Amino acid sequence: MSRSLSRCATISMAKTASNVKVVLGRSIKVAMVAVLIPLAIGLLQGMLGELEVMTASGSTFREWMGWGFASYVGLHVLLYRPVALFRVSHRLFSTLAVWLFGGQVASTDAGGKGKGAKGAKKERAAQGSTLVAFSPYVIPLYTILVSAGGWLAQKWLGRAVVDGPVSFLLGVTMAFHWLMTADDLQRQRERWHVETYLLAIGLVFVVTLLLGGACLPWAVPEFSFLSALSDGLARTQALSTTLIHRLFL
Repeated sequence: MSRSLSRCATISMAKTASNVKVVLGRSIKVAMVAVLIPLAIGLLQGMLGELEVMTASGSTFREWMGWGFASYVGLHVLLYRPVALFRVSHRLFSTLAVWLFGGQVASTDAGGKGKGAKGAKKERAAQGSTLVAFSPYVIPLYTILVSAGGWLAQKWLGRAVVDGPVSFLLGVTMAFHWLMTADDLQRQRERWHVETYLLAIGLVFVVTLLLGGACLPWAVPEFSFLSALSDGLARTQALSTTLIHRLFL
């Protein structure tokens, strides 16, 4: 009898500890999302502020990129989603991540149903390596390529010809990367808590914004990444302070 009671008490304590661990983990993710939101807004504002520079066409780099961003959003929502292009970059960095860190990453191919034992085993392996699984989403390959192409085109054609179209393409590629990533992560939403999904989206947004911003000076020589970063962090601090005062003070 005493042994039975002891076993029941042990099982109950184990379940309680497990529940506490789950709640603690989810609470940490919620806190990280709360930190990421003002950081993402502040960094975006800092980057956009540095793009308020006139091009030869009479419009600013920010306006050209905004037109490109809006154009791709319309294309993505209403007409066509270039999934094949996204899979190319995803597989490239998946292979690189596996080579660097080991493990496996999840495929972007649709068709999660009917995978069988082999597919389920691969999925478990992918889930077991968060760094490897997450890394392909945070490299905005086409934004980096357009920035490098813009730098080369400036040497051959001159900035008067290149600035506008390259800025437009930069907006297109950033919208492409963010929307395609959100679509791909949405397919995993069923097995994630909402805070996990929001955390993944927030991290992708912030990291890709930083990587894209670091490459922007190639295409926009007037753009200072360090100034944009400094301004973005200052805006983040101001926004966080304002929110804390309004919510808690």
